[in-house]
Amino acid sequence: MDASTTPPPPGKNSPEKKEKKKIGRTHHFFLRGLAISLPPILTLVIVIWVAGIVNNYIITPTTTTVRYCIAYFTDDSQPRDNFVQVEGLPPLEYCRKDYLVSRTDAAELEAIDDQTLGRIPRRQLTDKAWVPFGDRAVPYTDYREVAKRIRASDMPTTAMGLYMELATTRWFKSLFNLSAVAVALTIVALYFLGRFVTARIGAWMVYKFEQGVLARLPVVSNVYSSVKQVTDFFFSERTVDYSRVVAVEYPRRGIWSLGFVTGDSMLEMTVTAGEPLVAILIPTSPMPVTGYTMSVPRSEIVDLNLTVDQAFQFCLSCGVLVPPQQKVTDELLREELGKRLLGDRKLAGFKVQIAPPEPTTQTTTLASEHSESEETTDASDSNSTDSSEQPPEK
Repeated sequence: MDASTTPPPPGKNSPEKKEKKKIGRTHHFFLRGLAISLPPILTLVIVIWVAGIVNNYIITPTTTTVRYCIAYFTDDSQPRDNFVQVEGLPPLEYCRKDYLVSRTDAAELEAIDDQTLGRIPRRQLTDKAWVPFGDRAVPYTDYREVAKRIRASDMPTTAMGLYMELATTRWFKSLFNLSAVAVALTIVALYFLGRFVTARIGAWMVYKFEQGVLARLPVVSNVYSSVKQVTDFFFSERTVDYSRVVAVEYPRRGIWSLGFVTGDSMLEMTVTAGEPLVAILIPTSPMPVTGYTMSVPRSEIVDLNLTVDQAFQFCLSCGVLVPPQQKVTDELLREELGKRLLGDRKLAGFKVQIAPPEPTTQTTTLASEHSESEETTDASDSNSTDSSEQPPEK
């Protein structure tokens, strides 16, 4: 190709360079915005998810149990067969003419003529009216109190459901207050249950129930034993040093992994190794809640100046988030080397000035070689002179 037809190479201020630089800046700003917005969003999502689990599996069942207990003791409903419907009575609020009266009141009302019956004041019928719910009937006053607060589509279909709603509105004013009281009662009940189980008779009763009932059920026994082991591990009063973060050479020599000390290892493993072993949990990234449990000699572990939270952040970020006291800088590196050289890890603030190696030039190398050759020649001459001065042996 001719030189005149060859396109010139793109310069520093060419349109292509400017376009690429603009795209790079846009990409950089987008990633920065994403890095800033994702942590609060993910935190909010995790908090909402945990709150939903607590509400669905702890607060809601406890609240429902409390409501049912209150409704069971405050239930004023009666069998529907004890009541009849009288024609000609005026309609009532929230139930129209769909209400009943007792047989005694029905006999009194039937003695009144139709014109007077239709003009009876509603206040007089309020105490006599009963609203049917299946095979039961509830007083109209209780029905009206519940109907005022909820919609007709959300109205319960059973008398027990009506009194559960009534327990919320009459005694606690709102479901939030009822939930707070239910959670408080649950905490108090668990406290006294723990005190009872701690006593000898309580522990004996729990042991007999586990061995006599739960252990004999085919499927329940396996599930219960596994769940009990997990709950005993998390809730038993044993001192496990989770705050100790160490480093071990795993999976081979020269490769270091972060670990959490959980306690001492087993007896037979310690006897076989011939030295004390430590049980260590090696977490996996980016989910540090999972990992490997292994026994490592105590002499082969290195304690790290890290908290558990910092270690979890290091694992979650796959090594991106390094704590400030563990970042490799020139100052910290010299300080740590000084501690190692002096053999005292407790020294703080000691700094070692690492002098750079002296530069070696070709001139100095040749001069040293020349001096060495001269010394060798002088030594050989002196040896020959000494040998010539000695008399010959006879």
